[in-house]
Amino acid sequence: MYRIVSCFSNPRTVRLLGCITCALVIAFAFGSRALAGDSTTNPAINYITTGHGSEPIVRSELDTSAGQVYIYTGGFLPVGAHPAMFEYMFGSTAESALTGFITPILLESTTVESSTIYTVVGIAKGFAVKPGSAVQRIQFKMIEGIGMATNGQFTFGFINAMVNSSGVSTATSPGTVDMDDPAVGGEGVGGPGTTNAWGATATSGTPSPVVTLGTTFGAPGAGADFTFLLPYRTYSAQAFVTVVSQ
Repeated sequence: MYRIVSCFSNPRTVRLLGCITCALVIAFAFGSRALAGDSTTNPAINYITTGHGSEPIVRSELDTSAGQVYIYTGGFLPVGAHPAMFEYMFGSTAESALTGFITPILLESTTVESSTIYTVVGIAKGFAVKPGSAVQRIQFKMIEGIGMATNGQFTFGFINAMVNSSGVSTATSPGTVDMDDPAVGGEGVGGPGTTNAWGATATSGTPSPVVTLGTTFGAPGAGADFTFLLPYRTYSAQAFVTVVSQ
């Protein structure tokens, strides 16, 4: 279901993050000026935060392969969206290390000869993460490339790795986000018109995946740098993004 969080108007909130968390999201995305009582801030501006991706719940599996890339293919981010937080479920240690890595990424999709290509346009800060029984969140703070969805063809994903400024892995881990294979039915958290489909890179790929700006991903036959496994899967992760409205 579509998640809307606003500290100024709060229609139809689902699992509300709360105004304290909302304020943190705004601070992450836009800096602390509005929170510090800056008299130049326009009080008519609303910061609308929505979730996109799949419900972060306990699922049946974790990946055993290290350093792979996972991209949400079931919907798009709103125009003008600034990534703020990455929320995920890392609920099992059965197939993973006690410490793993997540680096969120921003991608733009294009259609090339009827195939969809996903191109890395932004790299966020990476984090070391540990499994737990509750949903976890990390900051989705862009450090390289574009930090905003400039059109309606943007989505997000992540790599199970820490990467350098060139998007090359410096440390990798097995899966850190619960998943179902194949993808589950129903709407994604973005609501009508979205699904729970995610693309995952092939474990046998050579060389190992990178998230260098300009790197492309797609289904087999799309001609991308790295190819998704089929069928598509569902990963327990969503991105919270903030759009400024007046």
